[in-house]
Amino acid sequence: MPKYVDVYLSMKNRKGDELPVSAFLNNPDGTFECGTSKLEKRSISDIVPEWINDKCIKCNMCSFVCPHSVIRPFELSEEEFNNAPSFIKERCKDNFIIGYSVKDCTGCGLCIKSCPTNALITQKLVDCEKEQEIFDWLVDNVSCKQTNLNNVKNTQFKMPKIEFNGACAGCGQPSYIKLLTQLFGDSMIVANATGCSSIYGGSVPSLPYTIPWASSLFEDNAEYGFGYLMADKINKQNIINIMKKYGGFDEYINNYNNYEITKRIYDNIDFDKYKELTPYKDYIISRNIWTIGGDGWAYDIGFSGIDHVLASGENVKILVLDTQVYSNTGGQASKATPKGSIALFASGGKNTTKKDLALMMMSYKNVYVAQVSLAANPMQLIKTFKEANEYNGPAIIIAYAPCISHGIKGGMINSLDMEKEAVKCGYFPIFRYHPLNGFKLDCNPDFNLYEEFLNKQTRYSNLSKVNQNYKELLNHNKEDAIKKFEYYKKMEEYN
Repeated sequence: MPKYVDVYLSMKNRKGDELPVSAFLNNPDGTFECGTSKLEKRSISDIVPEWINDKCIKCNMCSFVCPHSVIRPFELSEEEFNNAPSFIKERCKDNFIIGYSVKDCTGCGLCIKSCPTNALITQKLVDCEKEQEIFDWLVDNVSCKQTNLNNVKNTQFKMPKIEFNGACAGCGQPSYIKLLTQLFGDSMIVANATGCSSIYGGSVPSLPYTIPWASSLFEDNAEYGFGYLMADKINKQNIINIMKKYGGFDEYINNYNNYEITKRIYDNIDFDKYKELTPYKDYIISRNIWTIGGDGWAYDIGFSGIDHVLASGENVKILVLDTQVYSNTGGQASKATPKGSIALFASGGKNTTKKDLALMMMSYKNVYVAQVSLAANPMQLIKTFKEANEYNGPAIIIAYAPCISHGIKGGMINSLDMEKEAVKCGYFPIFRYHPLNGFKLDCNPDFNLYEEFLNKQTRYSNLSKVNQNYKELLNHNKEDAIKKFEYYKKMEEYN
């Protein structure tokens, strides 16, 4: 339980103005303890998943696609199983169980939609307390045994470092961040741009992250994250200088960028003996700074900053959550909005081509650049995140994220289909450019499916109602996509 639980409860209950100054003694610098979203238990949906264990093939896709970290797989050891209460044992299948926090579920249905064997079905929420008790017991008593995080199944046994966020039900953004935290956990720090991801990522008092996270302005988040990186770099050098003076720290000096090694050394340092290291405690363990934000930040308002920090050659890591509009402020057109798409300030359909941010950043040659789409190719996504994190240099990943402002027909329960079809039809090609290994396309689109994909979203299907030149705009949209893919294809051939 957070130290400032009284502060949390008062703010949650809209009674923050009754708090005395003394209530904030535990966080005088304005830093709040993370992980308070698990205390909120909104109970906003009366529709939740039900797990049919004899149909489950343990693929863990349900957890992989869940935007809110609500549904999770657990694998019990023999000892854990033997010590489990009867209501856990009865639910298990070969010491495997799916738990879901029903009080945090938004009812988006993505877990049910993703299940290949219909092992998840929709049920009306009846015994809320019992289902919640199952989930809470599993979280508190079952450890993750997986160390090989090279596939979907294994990654989902890891506890996410963002949970129960307040994003829209079925939002395409949080699943990317959740996976990022499952892969890298405590070895990462997040610098977040203003936008949707900062609202559901850091709305005091309900904070979903359990790793260091801070938000910057809309326009300067790249520089903000870069500042974190430079501070870490300078302090690491100070640490190394101190260690060289004392001697006996060769393993650290030779591996200062390795999380596992630096964490082990940190845990065994006698700070009473090495007092000069005490002011640098927060910098001894190696961590990568991931700078996260939407396309309004990355393509528009913060573009110059992104260009600057990637051109620095430093170990910058950037994740762009590409919804192709300014989602947080109502769906205005951005430079990521494709031609013909209806949006605020483009009510008759945008008449200019989408900026190719990926191609621009590849021109630097030393920047790792990739495009990903979660449901289209989960393994490509996992591989991309790991390659970018391990690459000793700047990296940017652009992730296709369906948004409620797209007007997906049938609702956001179909957002996974949009992630798949965007790649399948060539609307959003996925690829990886590694400075050491060259360019690799990870898709082979069929452009005959293009119009069908566009018509499944009101941002395109309604264009005929507001613009008499709608056919020309949508034809240009498709032509742009074909030309872009052909260019990428030539890049791959010339590797």
